[in-house]
Amino acid sequence: MPSWGSCAAVGDLPPFDPNDYRKRVLAAVEKRGGPEASDPFELYDLPLELAEELTDVQVAARIDEVWGFWQRQRDHPKYRVLVALLVETHAARSAELRDAAARRTAAMRVREQRRQRDAARYELLDAAIARLVDRYGGVPRDKIPGLDEVGALTGLTPAEVAARLRRHPVIDPAGPAAAEPVIGPERRRQVRALLDEFGRLTEAPAPPTLLALLGLGPEASAAEIGATAAAFRARARELPPDRLRAVLDELLVHVAELIEPGPDAVAAYLDTVALDVREYLVPRVRAAVLVEDRLVAEDHAHLVEEAMARGLDRRRATDLLASIAAELATTVEQPGRTPEPAPRPEPPRQPSWEEPLKAARAALRAGRPVEAERHVAEARRCAGTNGTTPVRAVADEVESVLAEARVRARAAGAAAEARRFVEVLDHLDHLARTASDLGLPADAEELRRRARAAVEEADRIVAAAEAGPVADRPAMLERALAVCADHVGALTALDTVPIEAPAWVNAVRDGRGDVLVLWAPSPTPGVTYRVRRQAPDGAWRVIGRVPDTSIEDGGAPPGVEPPVYAVAAVQGGRSSAETRSDESRPGPAAARSPAPPPVPAGPPAPSGVVATRTADGAVRISWTAAPGDDGGTEYRVRCRRPDGGWRVVGRTHDTAIEDGGAPAGPVPVYGVSATSRGGPRSAEVLSEPG
Repeated sequence: MPSWGSCAAVGDLPPFDPNDYRKRVLAAVEKRGGPEASDPFELYDLPLELAEELTDVQVAARIDEVWGFWQRQRDHPKYRVLVALLVETHAARSAELRDAAARRTAAMRVREQRRQRDAARYELLDAAIARLVDRYGGVPRDKIPGLDEVGALTGLTPAEVAARLRRHPVIDPAGPAAAEPVIGPERRRQVRALLDEFGRLTEAPAPPTLLALLGLGPEASAAEIGATAAAFRARARELPPDRLRAVLDELLVHVAELIEPGPDAVAAYLDTVALDVREYLVPRVRAAVLVEDRLVAEDHAHLVEEAMARGLDRRRATDLLASIAAELATTVEQPGRTPEPAPRPEPPRQPSWEEPLKAARAALRAGRPVEAERHVAEARRCAGTNGTTPVRAVADEVESVLAEARVRARAAGAAAEARRFVEVLDHLDHLARTASDLGLPADAEELRRRARAAVEEADRIVAAAEAGPVADRPAMLERALAVCADHVGALTALDTVPIEAPAWVNAVRDGRGDVLVLWAPSPTPGVTYRVRRQAPDGAWRVIGRVPDTSIEDGGAPPGVEPPVYAVAAVQGGRSSAETRSDESRPGPAAARSPAPPPVPAGPPAPSGVVATRTADGAVRISWTAAPGDDGGTEYRVRCRRPDGGWRVVGRTHDTAIEDGGAPAGPVPVYGVSATSRGGPRSAEVLSEPG
């Protein structure tokens, strides 16, 4: 959040500083996932504590300053996507700030939003600290680096983590036993909430456990868990920085701590999962016992399957049901045997709601929840106002099954569109077992046939790839994934195939200050390229991802020599080693590759660049098209700043553009250059000074 302690007096706005705004506001908003994770006071650089004191004139002036800054940043290599969203929604976001009454109402809402957001930022860290304090009586000193990493997940700096730790004693580590994980109720709640949110974000049923998130069962080996988690992390790094990426990153932290350490850790985690499954099963067992006077074999088998669907192995599921039955002082009927009832002098008259409720449970066990819903309605009618019957519990169970079935039906359609046919079959098989009478679309069987055919075709391609030449394997595995995007065999085999890096990278600065980066194509087919630039402080920044073997960096810092660039080949979430422009990659590939080509000459330049001020204060720049322009020529327009530097106004295929962020005063000098279909750039033609 902005800090406004330097304001001269109440009602005074500090001057707008573009560089400070970029670092303080744009960087924070980008990190949080975009404008929807911010508020208008932050976006327009208005101090929330002065919302009631600022005049409409002051606010309007600041809004216009920020609006002009956004226009000038539309070509920024890091923030252009964010700025485009801000420009697109400018009118709607700024409307409530321009009026004093609306601004006061908005300030009240934003104060509460910020309070909740700050609390959420510390929630994960506070839970981790609480677990350590509960176990050790303080925070072990050797755990502090781990807490820094936990804080970083929600955007906290080490300084903010350290400030939070001042509330608790820091102690020396207690020895090897301190490394053993403890899965308390708070962490169980966090993992469960993250898994549920992952399901909502992907519009699919939430994975019941961390193992299910990885597509593994409770019997998975440590090697399988480690390999699958590594593949997940690699693919997660290729996701855009949105909420799904943040949720998946947090879940993978829990995977690393709770199930990757080995079989003992997995066993401890599954014992914890059993506690959540118990909460789910207890009301269902109680309802079954109330209806049947015992846990009949059909109910027992059905509930064991329910427990296994929520992540337990069969042994734990069976033991858990026996434990619950013992607590409820009831008997469990063994398959094939019906215990003889105890002699009763006069059996009580059966309630009228009991038969339809038994029929409902039988239909539910048979996978017909729609029929069960009709029987529940009849049982509810017979029970009337009697609130002591188990009708509500059975009705809740039917409603839960139907809700999950409808989610899976939608998820099956979405998975088919993405060619995830293994997932399609999983959803359809689950629906056939648990909701056969839901009334699936008429094309459900056709979808099942397509999915099976795709999986079988991918099986054949993977088998042929494994038996064929090694050189052909990557292309064949990619073909298998094009047929079935979630084919486990193809994904596993592809993870073992290395991606070859470009043999060389060349960066050349032209007379206008731009840098053209070129590189040798990777021998691995079907890759794209990630290009990074090294900053003067040694940090690296991604400037683009392209399918071609060149990119123009219009945002490179000024200088005689170009910066250092690094290029990696990327495919399916995996990436090669990086090749840098200041060194050659060792190995035979580099020796065989030709030398980097020289930068080709530019195309014809436009002419007649004219810049004129419009009535609303903007500047209109127009020019004559470059010779031979057939509509495919792109023109870049730049404006000379007062300090002698340049800012990019925009790029267009037309022969005119308007600069809404032009400064007041004399018309600046503008430069226009041309490029055709991503090729080299022409000389830059300048307008006359205003």
